[in-house]
Amino acid sequence: MQTTPSEVQVSNKPARIDWRALLSPAVIALGALLALQLLAALVMGLRGTGLEPAGSQGSLLTFDREKVTGIRIQSSDGEPVLVTKTEGGWIIPSLRDLPAAEQKVTALLSKLAGLQKGLPVSTSEEALKRFKVAAQSFERKVTLEQGEAAPVTLYLGDSPGFRRLLVRADGDSAVFDAELGLFDVPDKADDWSDRTLLHLQPEDVQKLTVGGLTLEHKDKGWRLVDLAESEEQDEKAIDDTVRSLTNIDFVGVLNEEEKPEVDEKATAVEIEATLKSGETVRYRVSKLAEGNDYLLEVSNRPQHFTLASYAAEDLAGINRADLLTPNEESADSPSEEQQPADSPTGETVDPAAETATRPQAPVQKGDEAGSPEPKAADSAEATPVPALPEGSDTERNP
Repeated sequence: MQTTPSEVQVSNKPARIDWRALLSPAVIALGALLALQLLAALVMGLRGTGLEPAGSQGSLLTFDREKVTGIRIQSSDGEPVLVTKTEGGWIIPSLRDLPAAEQKVTALLSKLAGLQKGLPVSTSEEALKRFKVAAQSFERKVTLEQGEAAPVTLYLGDSPGFRRLLVRADGDSAVFDAELGLFDVPDKADDWSDRTLLHLQPEDVQKLTVGGLTLEHKDKGWRLVDLAESEEQDEKAIDDTVRSLTNIDFVGVLNEEEKPEVDEKATAVEIEATLKSGETVRYRVSKLAEGNDYLLEVSNRPQHFTLASYAAEDLAGINRADLLTPNEESADSPSEEQQPADSPTGETVDPAAETATRPQAPVQKGDEAGSPEPKAADSAEATPVPALPEGSDTERNP
């Protein structure tokens, strides 16, 4: 069947777009749904990078850091730990009022004050138990005491990622994803202690004694007492020793009822520091009967501390020889007895080798019982030299 020219022209015309069909309600709804999906993906991406989402509704917790008088931390299966604020600073009451690490307390309060409400992960009652942020099921329960004001409580639950926790404020059913870690909220009392508590400032110390050695702080620095005229102290070794004795770090604090037994057979290390103020601080390091750690007792502290084995061994290994410079002349120069008289170069000669190479005098008959008579060829006296006639100018040949 043949087509007419007019039919060919009609079929070759480009198709027209029906814009009215594209603007129909169905197409608009699908476009709006796609836009919502893109927006949700953007919000999730912002949350994943730790940025605050656009839907932030303010602070998660409302409190004044300066008015917080205590921090109580409780795990799901342990006793609560309390850190209390006093006029002298933060202390740990359960460890005989041991001073707490100030930087740990202020860091936690800053993190809690900076938590913001974003899009909630969930708001259902069933999700509270699943995420472990319920009143009876949690990983940590942090309560900020504010004196006479009502306390502020935050529940910490599962971790959705590194340095992140699902949290819920008491009285709110919404669960949020917060930039926080369980290590920021330790539930052990001694984890709140200041590990540099026993440090002394070297400039405040007048004298140090350990292992029978005494170091005194003079105007020109630290000096070893009873230094002989022929001895010279190693300045670097002296400074390292002073640093070790004035910067003792403990690894743990024991409760009053937890003082363990020590190994009575092991020798204890005793250190004494006399301060310029006149106070004397005494340290005693003893090997524990069980384990590898050591017990550290300090005269001005009621607590008992544990010391790592490497730190205790360094203190026990301090000796006088290591604090002196070696005498190079006595160590390198041989004595006169070691230098043979016939050695002009000063080289040491082995006496046994010298005896073996030295020519031996012939043994005469009768000199030694049982020795054979010497042969005529071996004796210079057995071969007489004939006399030359007088006036002969011929040289005598032996």
